[in-house]
Order: sequence, then C-alpha cells, then structure tokens
Amino acid sequence: MTEQNIRPRSESKDATLLARIGQGDMAAMKILYEAHADAVARFVRPRVRDAAEADDIVHDTMLSVWRGAAGFQGRSSVRSWILTLARNKTVDHIRKQARVTLVEADETRPDDAPDPEAVIGASQDSARLRACLDKLPERQRAAIHLAFYEEMTCAEVAVVENVPEGTIKSRIHHAKQSLMRCLSRGKLK
Repeated sequence: MTEQNIRPRSESKDATLLARIGQGDMAAMKILYEAHADAVARFVRPRVRDAAEADDIVHDTMLSVWRGAAGFQGRSSVRSWILTLARNKTVDHIRKQARVTLVEADETRPDDAPDPEAVIGASQDSARLRACLDKLPERQRAAIHLAFYEEMTCAEVAVVENVPEGTIKSRIHHAKQSLMRCLSRGKLK
C-alpha cells in the first residue's frame, strides 16, 4: 500500500476523532493525542530548546485541540491544523520569553546533554547531517523538518508555516543546496 493510500484514511480517521472531540468525547481525544503528540513535540523542541517548556507547549497545543475541535472548519488537514496551533503557541512562547529577564542558570537541574558513549555510538554521517541541519536558518530548518521528518506535503507545510506554497518550495530548495554544500565541504555558506 502506498503512502497516498494510507494518509487519506488516516486523515479521515483524524477528522472523525476531531468531530467526536468536538462533542466532548475524551476517549477520542486520548487517541488523537497519542497519534499526534510526538509529532508536535518533534516540531516544537528544536524551536524552544528547553524540554520542559517544549512539553508544556505540546500539552497546551493539545488542550487547544480539545477546546477548539468543534470549531475546526476542515480547510486543512487535522495534522496541519494541530501543527499550526503548535506553531502559534511556540511563537507566543518565544515572544513572551523575549520580554522576560533571564536569570542565572539553575545548577541543580540535571544536564540534558547526551553522555559521551551515546555521542561516540552515533554514526558520523548522522552527526554531520544534524550539525548541518542546525546551521540552517530557522525557516529552512522548519520546512525541512516538516517535509522530510513529518512527511508533510509542501501545501501542508505552507499551512503550518502560514506562507505561500512557493515560499516553502524555495526554502526546501535552498536548504537542500546548503545541506549538500555542508555535507561535501563540512560547512554551510
């Protein structure tokens, strides 16, 4: 079965779940949450970079799904709608953080950095790719993440990022060129 055959059924199931959620069905919310929370987390974490804050945004996003399910218009896929909510929550969080005075780092919190054995065990190609991805401008990195890691179409990514589809295609094109240069030479230009 091809991806094209799988996605519409999944989308249909998501739309059905969302309709049930709009009627207050908590079991449907649990199913939708389990189906999408990881994708939302993968979308939010690179932008926030604090795991606890990212988790809060994920939960806040899913709470907005619960509260807004009855108002879902169906103009986009359920997945795109959820990731758009996550994007908006993330932007709000980043704006709010910009207004907050930063305090000293909490030395009592455990270090979230990977241990040396995990770093050594990672493949060199994978590490290089991650390093190159991290060097991309945020907008290009977001487009690549949604298109390739979340397997969204350019149209879906455009909805999430709230820009024209052509802009997403351009971002992906330029990101691919930068990644190829980085991987072949070891640095982005």
